[in-house]
Amino acid sequence: MECISISHKTAESADRQRCFIVKEEREDCLREILAVCGMEQCVLVSTCNRTEVYVPGEANRFRALEEALAGATGCDGEWIRGLVRRYQGRKALQHLFRVVCGMESMVIGEDEILGQVRDAYIHAKEAGCTGYELNCIFQAALACAKRVKTETMLSKTSVSVATLAANEVFRLPLPHKTVLLMGSSGQMGGIILKNLLSQENIRIIATIRSHNGLLQSGSPRVENVPYQERYAYLQEADVVISATASPHYTLTAGRVGEVLRRDREMKERLFVDISMPPDMDAEIGRLAHCRLVALDEIKSLAEENNRLKQQALADAEEILAEELEMLGKTLSFHRFTEADRNWKERYAQCPAEKLLYLLRDELDSASFEAVVQVLMKQAVYEVQR
Repeated sequence: MECISISHKTAESADRQRCFIVKEEREDCLREILAVCGMEQCVLVSTCNRTEVYVPGEANRFRALEEALAGATGCDGEWIRGLVRRYQGRKALQHLFRVVCGMESMVIGEDEILGQVRDAYIHAKEAGCTGYELNCIFQAALACAKRVKTETMLSKTSVSVATLAANEVFRLPLPHKTVLLMGSSGQMGGIILKNLLSQENIRIIATIRSHNGLLQSGSPRVENVPYQERYAYLQEADVVISATASPHYTLTAGRVGEVLRRDREMKERLFVDISMPPDMDAEIGRLAHCRLVALDEIKSLAEENNRLKQQALADAEEILAEELEMLGKTLSFHRFTEADRNWKERYAQCPAEKLLYLLRDELDSASFEAVVQVLMKQAVYEVQR
């Protein structure tokens, strides 16, 4: 397998935003990548922190993949090549497994990436863009992530971007806090809402769009207001959080400034934007008495959390190694049986089938691959003879 990756490790949020592909455009992007690269299989993962393309085989298609991604995003190919990391073979497999397990996330062990990769894989599969190799690899990666989640503390002590955003609210030295929350009906917004409701001294004003109906929070501390009236509630809010999938700004600095100039208290306000593309105008952070926390700043908030997870990370690495060994042997076995469809008949006079399965189970993946290569050479010799 081969992979190109642009992530929070290689690009700032503004550059990641340029490479981000909205859900509605991902199938067209998949088709474009397949057409440019002359392939039949591809999985595209695009989140706020990473955009990655996975294809089967090891044919050094990196330049073609980069050009295809550049075309799909409208970016310059040379600029794309300056951001991507390239993975091939076992390193590509290891990278995918680490991503799905939350080991490559900005916040180590966060849970959202598992669902995001699963959705990306299912989308590609339903679009007819996967085959045996990618199906086998992604299913194994998802199974490994579930095992890591069950057997280690990596996810049990998970702190996601959403929970870190809520923690910023908790740190405010106010006896009572009012939070204006936009995007509470989404996945990230829902996590934030749940975290905020864990503190009794927090009141939440949650915006709703008319087509979404009322938010069923089950708490009298949540007041639902129309999204169109969000600016009218700014003066009440101590904190404003935006976690929507809107392609437009939910708040602009000009409108915010107009509202806050009418605030006689001139109280300090916290604005938290965890969306990609950004929901809030960056100029808000330059307004008087306003502090803006965006995705890039979440990195520093995550550092202490990540240090605490080092033992869990080591435990997860052991599971990862075991699962990669099994996957490597499964793929080698499949390549052999596909290359020599008559292998059972060829070795009918000896218990070759039983021996091959035994070798697959007992050898490490590198040793098993060596055995398979010898058998494949023998098969070619027999055919040519």
